[in-house]
Amino acid sequence: MIVFIFPKKHRKKKLFLFYFFLIVGTDVWVEVYLESLQKWVSIDCLRGVINHPEKCESYATQPVIYIMSFSTDGSIKDLTKKYASKWMTQTRKLRIDNIKPKWWLATLKPFKTENGDKNETEDQLLNANLLNKPMPTSVSEFKNHPLYALKRHLLKFEAIYPKTAEILGYCRGEAIYSRDCVHELHAKETWIKEARSVRIGEEPYKFVKARPKPHHKKTGETPPPVAVYGHWQTEKFMAPPAVDGKVPRNEHGNVELYKPEMLPPGTVHLQIPGLNKVARKLDIDCAQAMVGWDFHCGYSHPVFDGVVVCEEFQEILLDAWQKEQLETERKNDEKRELRALKNWRQLTKGLLIRERLNRRFQSSYEDIPPNQDESVSDVTMAFPLNRDMKHSKDSTHLFPFEKL
Repeated sequence: MIVFIFPKKHRKKKLFLFYFFLIVGTDVWVEVYLESLQKWVSIDCLRGVINHPEKCESYATQPVIYIMSFSTDGSIKDLTKKYASKWMTQTRKLRIDNIKPKWWLATLKPFKTENGDKNETEDQLLNANLLNKPMPTSVSEFKNHPLYALKRHLLKFEAIYPKTAEILGYCRGEAIYSRDCVHELHAKETWIKEARSVRIGEEPYKFVKARPKPHHKKTGETPPPVAVYGHWQTEKFMAPPAVDGKVPRNEHGNVELYKPEMLPPGTVHLQIPGLNKVARKLDIDCAQAMVGWDFHCGYSHPVFDGVVVCEEFQEILLDAWQKEQLETERKNDEKRELRALKNWRQLTKGLLIRERLNRRFQSSYEDIPPNQDESVSDVTMAFPLNRDMKHSKDSTHLFPFEKL
C-alpha cells in the first residue's frame, strides 16, 4: 500500500500541501463460460472467490474506471458496467466514452468478438442487471443518470413529455421521472434543418431565453423569448412544387436544402459551378441551394452548393454550360498564346538591343587588356572618385565610356 496525500491547508504559512494515496489491489481475474447457466462466471484464483463480481471490484485498485476482458480468440470487451457498483452515478462520468462515445466504440471495434449470439445474450443480461439496481438516494447522483431524471437537471432545450408522465418516486420532495420522458425541444428554424416543420396550430411547448444579438448588446434591449417545440409537434417537411417553370424560394431568394428530401417537386439539384450565369443568359429561372451554415468571425453565414432548376430545363442548361465551358477554354488558350507571343517579342527585342550595344562598344572593350586580379586595390582609382584626378596615360582602371 502506498499512501499519498489529501489537500490540507497549512494554518501559519497559508500553503496547500497535497497528499495522495493509492490502494494497490488484485486487478486480474478469470471468467469462465458455463454452458449450463448460459453466462460468464468470475473467478478470483488468489482468494478463491467464485461468481461474486462485487468482491472482485472491492479487491481491485480503486477507483475502478475501466475493466476490460481479453479472450483467447483475441477479442476485447468492456465489462466495467458488470463489475462497477457505481456505474450509473459516478464511474460512467469519469470515463472517456462519457465525452467521446464514438471514439471509444471505434477503438474497440477492431477487437470485437465474432461470436455475436453469445455477445448479444451477455449484453442483454448486463442491461437487465442495471435495471434491477436500486434508485439513487442523493440529488447529485440523478444528474445525467441514464434511467432517471429530475426537473432541476433538465437543460435549456429539454422538457418532460407528456406533462402527466408517471412519477417513479420522490427525492427530498422532488418528483423523479424516467429518462425516456425527457425530450429535446427546438425552434422552428432548427426543425427545418432536420427536414421537419411545426404543424399549423401547435402551441409552443416551452419558451426559452434568446441569445442576444450584436444590435441588442449595443442598444441594451432584451431579445424576446424563443418558442420551442417538440418532435411530436412536427411533421415531415413538404416543399411547395415548381409552377410554370418557377422555382419556389424562401424570403431570402434561395432554396433551403438541408436534406435531400427537401427538394421541391418538379426540380433538380445541379451541383455544377457557374450554372447561374448560364441560366441568366438563357432567361431560365434558378435559385441557389442553401445546404447549411458556417459559423466564423462571430456570425453565422449560409453555405451554398449548386443551384435548383426545373426538370424541363435541365438538358438545355447542361448543353449550354458545356458550350460555355468550351468557349471559355478557347478564350483561355488564345490568352495564353498571346501572352507567349508577347514574351517572345520582348525577349527578341532584348537580344537585338544587346547585339546593337555590343557592336557599338565592342572596339572599346577590345582595348582593355585582360586583368587576372579583378579586385580593386585602391578605391580612389574607381569611378566616380577618379573624376578629380588628372588625365593619366595609364587608362586601365577607366570604364569604356570614360575613355571616349
